[in-house]
Amino acid sequence: MSNDRNKGLRYTRISYEDIERLLQVFSGRFDEILALKGFPRETGKHISNFTLIDIIVRVDKRKAYYQCFHGMEINECKEAALYAYWILKLRPFVITDTKYSKTTDACHINELFVIYFIGLVLESTGRIKQTTAIKDSYSRFLEYSFRFRSFSIDSFLVLIESISTETLEKEYPDLTERV
Repeated sequence: MSNDRNKGLRYTRISYEDIERLLQVFSGRFDEILALKGFPRETGKHISNFTLIDIIVRVDKRKAYYQCFHGMEINECKEAALYAYWILKLRPFVITDTKYSKTTDACHINELFVIYFIGLVLESTGRIKQTTAIKDSYSRFLEYSFRFRSFSIDSFLVLIESISTETLEKEYPDLTERV
C-alpha cells in the first residue's frame, strides 16, 4: 500500500496582503478596547506582530482543514472563536506603560480584548442584540474562565457559539471574590 495517497493535499498559505489587512484590524480593535477601558491614547503598548501572524496562519489553516475534510466553510462566529482561542493561548497584546502595567485591566488585556472582539462579532452576526448587552457579571465570568480554566479548541468553539442574548441576560457570580 502506497503512502502517497494524500500527497496532493497541500495547504496554500494566506496572502501577505490579507495578513497585513488582518494585522491592521487587530491593531485597530486593540486601540478600541484600550479606549473603552479608559487607557489614555498615549499609553505604551506592544503588539507582537510575529505572534499575530502565527495566529492568523493557524486560523487560516483550520479554515482550510474544515474545507478539505468536512467540505464546509466555517461561519464568522467559529472564525472569531478560533482567533480568540489563539489570542488567549499566545497573548500578543501587552501594556508596556509603567503607569498602568500593574493594573488588573493591563494584566488581563488579552482576555478583555477577546471578550470585546467576540462581542463585536456576535453583534454583527445578529447573535446578540448589542455589545453593550455583555453585562459586567458575564464579562467578569468570561474573563475569569479565560484566565484560569482549560479549554480544548473544539470546546472553545462550542462555548463561543452558545453565547446569545439570553446568555447575557443572566446574572453570573463574581468568581474573583472566591480567590
